Amino acid sequence: MFFKLAWLNIFKHSKRSLVVFFAVLIAVGVLTLISGVLSGLTATFLDSILPTAGHIEIKAAGSDNAVNPQDLKYLLPHANKLLAQIQDPRVLIKEKILSFPALVVQPVPVDSKADAKNLGMMGQGVSPSTAFYSNIRQGITQGSFLPQGEGILLSESAAKLLGVKYGGSVMVLTTDRDNNPWYQELKITGLYRSGSDLTDDSLFFVSTATAESLLDAQGMTREIRLVLKNPADSYAVRQSLLSEFPPQHYEIDVWQETFGSLLTILKLLDVVSAIIRIFFIIVATSVIANSILMSIFERMREHGTLRAIGLKRRQLLAMLLAEGGLLGALGALCGLIFGASAVAILAKVGVDVGSATEYLGFASRIYPVLKVTDIVANGAAGIVIALASTFYAARVAAKKSVIDALTYL
Repeated sequence: MFFKLAWLNIFKHSKRSLVVFFAVLIAVGVLTLISGVLSGLTATFLDSILPTAGHIEIKAAGSDNAVNPQDLKYLLPHANKLLAQIQDPRVLIKEKILSFPALVVQPVPVDSKADAKNLGMMGQGVSPSTAFYSNIRQGITQGSFLPQGEGILLSESAAKLLGVKYGGSVMVLTTDRDNNPWYQELKITGLYRSGSDLTDDSLFFVSTATAESLLDAQGMTREIRLVLKNPADSYAVRQSLLSEFPPQHYEIDVWQETFGSLLTILKLLDVVSAIIRIFFIIVATSVIANSILMSIFERMREHGTLRAIGLKRRQLLAMLLAEGGLLGALGALCGLIFGASAVAILAKVGVDVGSATEYLGFASRIYPVLKVTDIVANGAAGIVIALASTFYAARVAAKKSVIDALTYL
């Protein structure tokens, strides 16, 4: 009965009902959109950064606090032997990465009067079949990731700055372990676009063999990266590795420590999200409470008549709450549809948040993600907003005596 009366009252007082409906719709829609963007940030970190950097890094002792952590004295010898020592079943992927600073130079003819263009970049010596850098592999625009032989993979932006093209060549100038300058001319076997200006402007890729040859570091590596089946096992796996990699010779970093500042940022984003949600809930509740209160004042005599013919206070309260609940449910449903549609569109085109976020470890373009938990929470928030606002106004009406309600002007 209460829901039937509530449904009739919604259409009877359509103007006030529309105000409540749109207030809930906008609140839920905005909350859903905000949730999608913040979830997209978290997904970028978990799905892009972690698989690229790994869950555990094994490096030479002292490299973390070194003035120049890229110094070649921090290379690990016998890399393949070290890889073979890692037998923990919780490890999914294990690879050696030989990174090194280098100057990438545009080759120019000897008789040319033009100055050679050059870029200071960081080389990544990896296996052509590496499981890391999936974003680079997926971003190949010309050629292939890496050949089995000599070759170099550059970003499109770096190639443009150097004035070189796919199929051409560049000079890679670096220093070997004896601090002697050394260079190789390498054919550009591929170009990529990662979606991150910071990555594109700073990283180039060569095979492990090429990197070892450039640095005169045969069988050596900068670090060993591990990807775990369960990232939460990182501390336990590190503890099990200490017997094979003692602290006096090795440093074992887990992702929670490596990306500690980013995790703090993500936690702060959760706090910001909660504050924004509370703000929208308060604003929406105020708007809805005011609208429902005005509607109840306009219908005070009607309520007095219902009370006079036998409707009890709690029944009047239940009827008004049913009315608010219906409006809240309808508004929340439409708000979820509106917010989810906006998130779906932005998930395809992305949200450009600027290059500043790249220095925090995030990509410059975020792709919102909608979680089931966010849908449920935002939908429930819309209904709670309507019910809380209605309860306040309904109590005002229920407290009135029959005489006061009938004589209310």
